[in-house]
Amino acid sequence: MALSKAEKLPQEIIVDILSRLPAKSIGQFRCISKQWCSLLSDPQFISAHLTINSHKEEENLILVSDSHSLHTITFNHDPQNGTIDAISRKLNFQQLEDNWVSVAGSCSGLVLGVNDEEIKFLINPTTLEYFEIPKFNLALPVPGSFSMYGLGYDVVSDDYKVVTLSYYDTDNEYEPDIDYTFVDVYYVRKDIWRRLESSPYDHAVPQLASGVLVNGALHWLASSKTFGYSSVIVAFDLSDDKFLEVPAPTTLDKGNFVFNKLVDLRGCLCMFTNTHEDEIDVWMMKDYGVEASWTKFVVKGPDSVTDLIPLCFMSEDDVLLDADGKLIVYSMREDRWRNMMVDGIPTMCENAGTAIFRESLASPTFG
Repeated sequence: MALSKAEKLPQEIIVDILSRLPAKSIGQFRCISKQWCSLLSDPQFISAHLTINSHKEEENLILVSDSHSLHTITFNHDPQNGTIDAISRKLNFQQLEDNWVSVAGSCSGLVLGVNDEEIKFLINPTTLEYFEIPKFNLALPVPGSFSMYGLGYDVVSDDYKVVTLSYYDTDNEYEPDIDYTFVDVYYVRKDIWRRLESSPYDHAVPQLASGVLVNGALHWLASSKTFGYSSVIVAFDLSDDKFLEVPAPTTLDKGNFVFNKLVDLRGCLCMFTNTHEDEIDVWMMKDYGVEASWTKFVVKGPDSVTDLIPLCFMSEDDVLLDADGKLIVYSMREDRWRNMMVDGIPTMCENAGTAIFRESLASPTFG
């Protein structure tokens, strides 16, 4: 395609038009010419594209299959008949094996993947770029220790951060009796690891979950060491690398909600717990940091399901759920659930191996 006609338009108009296109289309247009490749690979264009498209509702799912490969699922909504088509794609990364065990969060179109050797990769499922997070020589050895991860972006330093919380199993007689949690942060742009002050909270909870990214902070459930080990929601602020507490719903038992789980739904921090085998209560904090903004709704799934996890809203009334590794959709309006058909078949995924991401051109290496 020649640029003769396009060159009659001001550069800023061309950039504005292209920045509103899907990330996959941008990847195709980069092949038109060296000039277009340079323009569409410029960091300023990538940043503008990310900002404009971050407000769109489209969301994609990335999951670890039962064969330990990574797959993405794209949802196509048909507003005329209310149907949702789901198309899957297996991700094939050059020189990487299919030995994935979890995806530990997403941010700006990037996903933190972990393989069975505990090696972490920052990947872009859209462009198939990836970056291996270097090992940290102070990290706890895998035997006898536990680790939780989180991925976020610090707008102040313009840097992605990989946060690791790790601690020893103090019930193991063969390991040292250490009852605090190490906090290690990898700064992607700076390419350095730093060990921060230990967390003032007890993170040794039954659910070793990924940090939930909301409002520029990663969130975990923990116990307070200063108030009788009461349950708390702790937030790791990515702008200053400090912990703070987020108020929980007043109706919850402060001693027991540490056994609940956290998720991000529509950009809101949510907490949920199983009330029955096939039902969960979900609290949504609609106004971040405001205790009075917590609202509750109920989501249901198949009988005898042991683990029901909300993933995202498919519409105003439909919620996509992970039901014991099987994807289902629950309609709150109709109070019934149905299987999510992906490419004509039900999709199975590994527990804790799913994350929601948005397509973007963001590079895992800031390149």
